[in-house]
Amino acid sequence: MNTPDSRPATAPPLLYQARFDCHDGELVGVQALTDGSPRPDPPPPVATGTDGLETLRTACLQAAAWQASTSRPLGLTVGARLDALCEPDFANALGAILRETRLEPHSLEISIVTSRDEIPDHMLAALQQLHRLGIRFAICATSPASTRVAWTAQLPVDSIEVPARLVDNVAAAPEGVAIVRALLTRAHRMGRQICATEITSPQAAAVMTAAGADTLQGPLIAAPLPAEAFSAQLTAGPRLDASLLRGPAPERTLLLVDDEDNILSALRRLLRRDGYTILTASDGQQGLEVLAANRVDVIVSDQRMPGMTGVEFLRKAKDMCPDSVRLVLSGYTDLQSVTDAINEGAIYKFLTKPWDDAMLRANIEEAFRRKALSDENQRLANELQHANQELARINARLEALLVAQQHRLGVDEAALTLAQEALAVMPLPLLGIDPNGMIAFANQAAESLFAAQAPLLGVSADEVLPAPLTTLASAGEGHCEARCGDAHFYVEARALGGHGPHRGTLLSFTCRNPACP
Repeated sequence: MNTPDSRPATAPPLLYQARFDCHDGELVGVQALTDGSPRPDPPPPVATGTDGLETLRTACLQAAAWQASTSRPLGLTVGARLDALCEPDFANALGAILRETRLEPHSLEISIVTSRDEIPDHMLAALQQLHRLGIRFAICATSPASTRVAWTAQLPVDSIEVPARLVDNVAAAPEGVAIVRALLTRAHRMGRQICATEITSPQAAAVMTAAGADTLQGPLIAAPLPAEAFSAQLTAGPRLDASLLRGPAPERTLLLVDDEDNILSALRRLLRRDGYTILTASDGQQGLEVLAANRVDVIVSDQRMPGMTGVEFLRKAKDMCPDSVRLVLSGYTDLQSVTDAINEGAIYKFLTKPWDDAMLRANIEEAFRRKALSDENQRLANELQHANQELARINARLEALLVAQQHRLGVDEAALTLAQEALAVMPLPLLGIDPNGMIAFANQAAESLFAAQAPLLGVSADEVLPAPLTTLASAGEGHCEARCGDAHFYVEARALGGHGPHRGTLLSFTCRNPACP
């Protein structure tokens, strides 16, 4: 399948890079790029002007053709600067492109690049308009905003791209793993999907998958290809390597770190009867790599190891996995460094070699209980935080409803007052008679008409009205003619209450005398 040949010569050639789902390994998306770099900066193809829109049209036409030929959902991601998206005519131009190419709006994701800390109202309105059409939005990995998850709450964003370079060197910067895990956890709680981009090493791919990424993209997994080559790749049905798929987290995971193979073997034999998922590493560097790619509950490390002592390793492990429980198991130690590490919380306990089997198993079991209690406390804290946030949202909605209701009541009260004043000064005599036959309302004209019986409120209608009118008032509907005082009137009765319970009758008097105004 060739790239559509309707593109003008001014449009830059496009390359396409696959995205794979971390859950089932399927190829689920493709990003259109204007050169071979994993992430061009600035990130066309979307831009202002004819060339940018034509490039976008080419990408949409190609994605629609791939979808039609493979009968599989395939999302298209294109890069764009925020300012370009908010041009006055961009929404109309994009709509025309989607109609022409027959690409469904939900199949298009626009990866936004912006360095703004605040989004002006007109830009936010432009994004919301496009989002209502079904267009999906992501925060581009090259944008500083990609690591400020809370900031994206103000935008109609569906996903966030996270660069794998944040976890390229877990030994030098172990806190990067903790940052990425916290970022992904918060993004998922906000309903955002995560795409890990710029994957260049198996270690980075494993770390991003373990941290919770939903999709992976990068030259290690699939290089950017011309349209013809990508068509062949798509036909071949590639899948993500099974080692990179995100499965359920193992329960009660234990990491053993020791530079002596016989010690690791002995520990595995002793502890596997307790049902732990046991991971091993032969030094601190390898231990950090294992930690980055796996969820670990308890760590047991030797102290004397080449390149990195156990205390140094566990200090870095604390930065990477602050909720893990960490123990030293050693026959030799620098007492001061261990004491300092215990005091600063890097080490939970110091155990000695040679060990007593029962005592070691009991200490590790206690460490898992401590971890389980910590996890439960964290779960309860998260639920409490979520409940408080939900309560705050409910209170805000109730407050808004109360304000709206008070406003409506104010409007209704003003309207009622105005209606009462209008009825009071109306020259047409009006009488309101309640279901018990008492006069409940009389305007000024009615008070003048029946001046001899005034004031009329609270008086029985039988004492004021001539016989034909009392009959009419009791009936609640109808009309008749009657003489009141010196004038002849056409009197009409209307029941009050509509289709609900009867609330009385309104009598209106229209003078028939030629001298009447």
